[in-house]
Amino acid sequence: MGRFGPVQPCPFDRLKIGQYIRGFKISVNVSWDTVDNVIIPVNVSESFHWILVVFCISQRCLFVYDSLLGGVVHTKNVVDHVQSLATMLPLFLVATDFFGKEMILTGSESSHTLISLFADPLGYVIVRNTPQQRADSNDCGLYTCALVEYVSHSVFDVSNINFYAINHRLRYAALLWDYARIKQNDCAISDSEATENVTSRFGGPNICKEAVSNV
Repeated sequence: MGRFGPVQPCPFDRLKIGQYIRGFKISVNVSWDTVDNVIIPVNVSESFHWILVVFCISQRCLFVYDSLLGGVVHTKNVVDHVQSLATMLPLFLVATDFFGKEMILTGSESSHTLISLFADPLGYVIVRNTPQQRADSNDCGLYTCALVEYVSHSVFDVSNINFYAINHRLRYAALLWDYARIKQNDCAISDSEATENVTSRFGGPNICKEAVSNV
């Protein structure tokens, strides 16, 4: 039986994605080791389109919700972005020591074997029963936001949802208007967004983003 120590420091943990994984960067963020799923909106720039990717950590799988399925070129663009995520995320997880600073090895396992296993690309599934937008609409962002809501409430099977885009659009418009009104009345400002400060995942005060580069 053997052990191996923490992964050697890597520039990956100093990048924004590394900060997100460790629970920093935005005020509502938490460390990924405290959750089961990670919600990732993805902009498929080649198609001028937004999709939702849900990273199920325990299954090492990306579930892809696309409101505009179909078309050879579009499908290729989506898959290219998803495959990039599937390759990149495990490398960031290893670099940020997500899997723990020490691991007990048994049998013929070695540190190299385990690191290779954790760094292998993730699997991915295109969710075929995702509600579909009209082909002539630009509602991908609306659909992505709504799907984020469903998934955040543990509704992963969206096949039986009666999706009415106009209702969601009106509701989001009302919510945004009310949010802006409250901020204006309270003279509030989102300083973490305005100054690019990062918020401690433990609820502490905002600190400069450079201060966490070596945490």
